[in-house]
Amino acid sequence: MYPILTVHALAQGLDLAGVGLAAGTFFLGTLVGEIPTGYIGDRLGRRNGLALGAALVSVTHVGFALADSLAGFILCWSFWGVAATFRSGSTDAWLYDTLVDAEATSRYTNVRGQSTSVFYVAAAVTALCGGLLYESWAVLPFAAAAAMTTLGGLVVLTLPEPDAHTSAEGFSPSEAVDALTTVLTTSQLRIFVVISAVVLAVPETIEVFVQPVALSVGFTPTLLGPLYAGLMIAAAVGSALAAPIAERLGIGAWFTLGAAGLAGVLLLASTLPVVAVLVFFVSRSANTVSDTLGSTYLNNRLDSQGRATALSGVSMIQALIFVLARSTGGALAEVTTPMTALAVLGMFATFTVLLIRALVDPFESQTAMSLPLR
Repeated sequence: MYPILTVHALAQGLDLAGVGLAAGTFFLGTLVGEIPTGYIGDRLGRRNGLALGAALVSVTHVGFALADSLAGFILCWSFWGVAATFRSGSTDAWLYDTLVDAEATSRYTNVRGQSTSVFYVAAAVTALCGGLLYESWAVLPFAAAAAMTTLGGLVVLTLPEPDAHTSAEGFSPSEAVDALTTVLTTSQLRIFVVISAVVLAVPETIEVFVQPVALSVGFTPTLLGPLYAGLMIAAAVGSALAAPIAERLGIGAWFTLGAAGLAGVLLLASTLPVVAVLVFFVSRSANTVSDTLGSTYLNNRLDSQGRATALSGVSMIQALIFVLARSTGGALAEVTTPMTALAVLGMFATFTVLLIRALVDPFESQTAMSLPLR
C-alpha cells in the first residue's frame, strides 16, 4: 500500500499541507509509544513485542482503507506510529543480542545491511502490485498489506528469543530509566542522536512528496508500483553498501558527506525538475546507509540490559525532529514547490551537522568509534 498511500489521501480530499501534517503525526505516535513499547520489548521479550507490533500494524492498514477525512488520516498515521514502536527498538535489539549469543557482534553492520536488503527486495515485489491493485479497487492494497503483515507476525513467533537480553523478571522500571539515562547523559551518544536525527529527517520528509511529484511529471497510479519497486531496490543497494562505506569512509565522514551530497542533488532538482525523480533514488539509498550505520554506532555502545528501551528512546528523539521536518516541509511546499522545500531542508541539515561537529564531535576519538560507553 505504500506506493499509493499519499495518492489515496489526496483522493480523499487532503491537500499537500494536510498530507504533511497527517504523515507527521506518525512520529507523534512514536513519541507516545517508544518508551512503553521499548520497555515491553525488554521485559516480555523482543519476539513477543515484534509479534504484537505486527498485529497492530495490520489494524492500521485496514484503517487507511476506511479513512476519508483529515481527522481519519491523522488517527491512522498516529496509531501506525504507536504500532511501529513495537518494532523500532526490539528489531535491532533482537538482532544484536542474537549476534551476542553467537559471539559475532563484529558482523552486525554486514548482517543488518544484507538482511535489510532482502527486505527491500521483497518490498519491491509488493510495490509492483500496489498500483495495479489500487487501479482495480482502492481497498485492495490495504487489505493485502494487512494480510501480509499478519503473516509476518506469525513468522516472528517462530523465532528464538536471544539469551543475551535480560529476563522478564530481572528488568525493572528503574533499570529502564537507567537505560534511557545512558542515552541522554552520555555526551557522545546524545550528540550523535541529534546528528543522525537531523540527517535522517531529510529523506523521511522526501517520502511525503514522492507520489505528488511523480504524478506531476507524468506517472499514473499504476506506474507508481514500478517506481516504488525501483526505490526499494535503491534502498536495498544502499543497505548492502553500508558495511563497505563504514570500512572505507567511516561513520563520521558519511554523516557529513552524505548529508551534503543529498542537499546538493536536492538543490539541483529545485532548479531542474527533470531530475526530481532521480533524487528519490539517491535519497532512498542514502537513507538506508545512514540508518544502518547509525544503528551500528548506537548498538556498539549500549548494554544488552535495556537495549530495546534505550533504542526506543533514540527513536523518540528522532521522531520529534521528523515531525517538525515533515510539518515544515509540507507548509513550505504549499508556498513554494516540493523540491524547493526539500532543498531548504537539505541545506539546513548539512549546516546543522557541520555546526555541531565544529563544536563537539562525537566521532573525533578512537573511544567514540570503538569502545562501549556506559
